[in-house]
Amino acid sequence: MATKSKANPAPVIGNDVVEILENDHRRIKALLSELVEGDEAGRAATLDELKALLTIHNTSEENLVYPAIRVVGKHPGQSDTLYHQQDEAKVAVWELDMLSEDGRDFEARAKKLRSAILAHIKKEEEHEFPHLREAAGADALQELTDALRELRDGLHVDVPSA
Repeated sequence: MATKSKANPAPVIGNDVVEILENDHRRIKALLSELVEGDEAGRAATLDELKALLTIHNTSEENLVYPAIRVVGKHPGQSDTLYHQQDEAKVAVWELDMLSEDGRDFEARAKKLRSAILAHIKKEEEHEFPHLREAAGADALQELTDALRELRDGLHVDVPSA
């Protein structure tokens, strides 16, 4: 399958690390809805776009945000939970990708994935991100934002063409 360089699937939009990740979340939610509710013909393209976005988003969280939640926010247990949830989602995305060819149980698995990711996003947005923002303070939050921008500047993910 050929690849094409598409517009960045995870543009850096927002004033700080939390806003940037929340903007990613909005796009992730939209793609999950397309995956579950969209037609079968567009399924592979939607899944490819979701995988590209999650690759960048998860790399950002796993390398910068979850360590900050652990150390700066002093929430090591929550950090571990978020890592684990992302690992489970990666397996579920892989399973969907393997099933996309023949459609076996695709819709049920896509709904399960959407539910799990939405719960993960809710935990981050309602609990961990606000806590991190408060614990970090303005200077550390700016350092984290700068590090996120630098990390993403160095990432390149191609979205396969249809």
